[in-house]
Amino acid sequence: MLWFLWLLATGGAGALIGYMAPPTDFFWELVASGFVVGIAQWLVLRRYINSAVWWIPVSGFGWIFGIYLSIFTNGILDQLVESLTSVGGLWEVFWLNVTYQPINFAVFGFAQWLMLRRHFRYAYWWILASVLSGVARGAVGSYVAAVVQIGGGTISNAAGWAASGAITGIVLVWLINNHRKNQLSV
Repeated sequence: MLWFLWLLATGGAGALIGYMAPPTDFFWELVASGFVVGIAQWLVLRRYINSAVWWIPVSGFGWIFGIYLSIFTNGILDQLVESLTSVGGLWEVFWLNVTYQPINFAVFGFAQWLMLRRHFRYAYWWILASVLSGVARGAVGSYVAAVVQIGGGTISNAAGWAASGAITGIVLVWLINNHRKNQLSV
């Protein structure tokens, strides 16, 4: 049930972000996404972790720093994207998302890990799960955007963020189900 609620909250936040971000306004996508996702995930997380309210600012600022790092690294992975486009047979936007989203999600996941590590000894798995969820969000979101030509970014954002939530949700369930075993003794 936790996994499904996590997926639903994360995907629902993605839908809201896509709905609120008109094609010419990137504020919601670039700045507000982390806070919107953080609030939605907090609604689920608060039942399982004390002081989960910190999830909101940690997610929001982690997302913003991740965006800055992605922008800073812009151009570094362009040759890889070109190679994947020519060999992989898919379009450039797909490969851009698959290669750059994990950078953003690594920072996003690291920021969230800062909170999770206080509750779980094996919380470092969250960072790896976040990187993989960035790949999933980039791949699924760009694929759905290319295939589904209706709904603007609402449907593609919902699908991409739901794919991200499916991956991080597995790790979250594992951490919470093993809470006593993984609890740090302070």
